[in-house]
Amino acid sequence: MSPQKKFRVVALSSGGKDSTLAMHLACERGYKVDALLTMLPEDPESMLYHAHNVENVEKIARCMGLDWLSFRAKKDDELGSLSEALMALDVDMFVTGGIASRYQKDRFDKIASELGVTHYAPLWGWSPRQVLGGVVDTGLDAVLIVVAALGLDERWLGVHLTRDKIEELTRASVKYGFNATGEGGDFESFVLDGPLYQKRLIIREAEKKWFGDRGVLNIKSLDIVEKP
Repeated sequence: MSPQKKFRVVALSSGGKDSTLAMHLACERGYKVDALLTMLPEDPESMLYHAHNVENVEKIARCMGLDWLSFRAKKDDELGSLSEALMALDVDMFVTGGIASRYQKDRFDKIASELGVTHYAPLWGWSPRQVLGGVVDTGLDAVLIVVAALGLDERWLGVHLTRDKIEELTRASVKYGFNATGEGGDFESFVLDGPLYQKRLIIREAEKKWFGDRGVLNIKSLDIVEKP
């Protein structure tokens, strides 16, 4: 990346369904996203950023034909790390996939105000049904890579969020009381394909790790393949 290159709009991306859907909506509404920005947290339990499989966002960017920009998020200054990244990139707008987390949105809005840029969160205020319906209607192929809620066992790791699985997930969220969108860490996803992907991803090798009441699918290798 040339240091003189100006990225006007970047999408803050963990590779998950919410950030990918938000980016899709931003593009649909006329914004040209120039790059994917991923914060790589030093803290695996970060409240602001996802930590699992985020290094694989680079391949999502390649599938979309976009630049991938990654910055370390210091454990003792996660918000300042994002501010430094946005200043270095000289952006006009950053897009996020926040839905209802006031903790995240207030902090991102604060950074935007301080830097004089726009924070665009097109999913903000959406209901879980709207978000999950948007994933299916948009054609995102999202696979679960983290589960950490009562009612979600090891069998959910690697499950693709089809319409049927979303209905099953929604019923479980009502029964067990977890967030049906996964926001807050109840589950996380990784998107293998979607309308913005020029090519798609296939998981070649992955490893499940289960810790009694939560689990992670570590994606070890991904193939970039042509779409049918």
